[in-house]
Amino acid sequence: EFSLKRPITLDLESPTLRDVLDTLRRHHEGPWGRLLKEDLSLQEGCVVLVNGRNIASLEKLETKIRDGDEITFTVLVAGG
Repeated sequence: EFSLKRPITLDLESPTLRDVLDTLRRHHEGPWGRLLKEDLSLQEGCVVLVNGRNIASLEKLETKIRDGDEITFTVLVAGG
């Protein structure tokens, strides 16, 4: 339903993932309410990857974002 496969340039000095998510939610259209709660924590079942790594194994919302990093929004999928 939502695919954003284009670079976005944000002018943030030493941003964390929290800063990036806040800026995206305020300035770029998208289904942010379905992915993020008001406090920027993730809705149940949503996952954010930074350069292919789950933020749960990094610094969560305090993960530092650098120029060229790729941020992926996805949902958990399970099968059996």
